[in-house]
Amino acid sequence: MKVLITLLGRSVWGLVNSSWASMRKYGFVPDRVHIIDACTDGVDSEEASRRLRTVLNNFNADAQVSIERVEAGSIGSISSVIKRLIGEYHRGCHRIAIDVTSGTKDLVLGSLMNDLTGVEHVFYLRLDSLRNADRPYILIPVEGQRMIDVLAEGRP
Repeated sequence: MKVLITLLGRSVWGLVNSSWASMRKYGFVPDRVHIIDACTDGVDSEEASRRLRTVLNNFNADAQVSIERVEAGSIGSISSVIKRLIGEYHRGCHRIAIDVTSGTKDLVLGSLMNDLTGVEHVFYLRLDSLRNADRPYILIPVEGQRMIDVLAEGRP
């Protein structure tokens, strides 16, 4: 099973577009998605879940999408949730990816401060300009985007 742990910060489209890009570029179509949300009202995470399900359906994937709420600004809270998820899926020999694109700094730091053993990818979608950022991935000019697997680029 493929598992995507994705961080929701200030941009719903950032989360959805990066997941979309990782499916297209790396073929990482998840069977299960965990949206890590540090927002208090949950409206953005529900919207991100809805949009992500639409993208997944276009890849013929019937993934289970769940929302994990964490304490905003608490790197320890964030880290413990990510650690639990990585450990659970690593023990089950599942393929794991983390997407940090939409995450705020506390979310990204909390996720990457863990032992990443078992994590195959850390995805990041880089946009040259935020001018087109609040649109679907397919409508953002391709020359202004770069999908990166941070782990692959950082390995010697």
